[in-house]
Amino acid sequence: MWRELFKYPPETPEQRLRWEAVFLAIFILGGVGIFGRMAIEDSFYTGIISIIFVVNLTFRFIFLNEKGDWLFFVLGVIVGGGNDLMSMIQEVYFYHSATLVPILDGLLPLWMIVFWGQGFLVLRKVFNLSWIKGEKFEPRGQFLKGWVDKTLIFDLCIIVILRMVIYHTVAMDWWIPGLIYGGIVLLRYIIIPPTLNQLNIMVIMPYAFIFEALLCNFGLYDYINPVFLGMPMWLFFWWLFLMPTIVHAVFKRLEYYVNTAAVS
Repeated sequence: MWRELFKYPPETPEQRLRWEAVFLAIFILGGVGIFGRMAIEDSFYTGIISIIFVVNLTFRFIFLNEKGDWLFFVLGVIVGGGNDLMSMIQEVYFYHSATLVPILDGLLPLWMIVFWGQGFLVLRKVFNLSWIKGEKFEPRGQFLKGWVDKTLIFDLCIIVILRMVIYHTVAMDWWIPGLIYGGIVLLRYIIIPPTLNQLNIMVIMPYAFIFEALLCNFGLYDYINPVFLGMPMWLFFWWLFLMPTIVHAVFKRLEYYVNTAAVS
């Protein structure tokens, strides 16, 4: 049974996802889990975490790399890491790990910015599961030669609104940003009802919550006004909106590009 579950090289989307999860777990449990709290006081342990991350990621690309992975990885570093950095600047949450890069002192460790790239590789495998994938993207939108449609623009506007809301309400009572986020996300799904595959993404979101809870409880960072497993209420609504809509839509477009262009 194990040979089928973890067949190598992986042949099915499920097998690819399992192997991605293995490399992710090696770093989270073997790196952050063991040395995360030590790195709060001593940058030496941040260095150890960084080395474990680089070695683990290198082996991941050697053994699991497939066409287009580098594009998703770079996107994760830029978008995910950039959003993380902006959240630190706006004091939405606080990293405790000492940093080795002076310019990031008081913000977050460099490895965490790059780690978002690995997170996007895992998401790519999740979104390629048959019951998650949904309709194949075709450039039939109203803007930018079909690459952008009205729904994507609408969701991007919501992203901007949600970020502005949390930047200005994060220090308020826990229920205020939670109520605003919940109301906006609910209104979005009333205006544009979720598709079946989007509902399926919502069903598996507890895995993302568990992942983030591990990072919080390993001492990597803290949120203001947590209500469950170290996380604030608004964050749950954020993920329930972000993953099924914007992230999934962007990934489908990038998959289309990878499959139609000369990408290695």
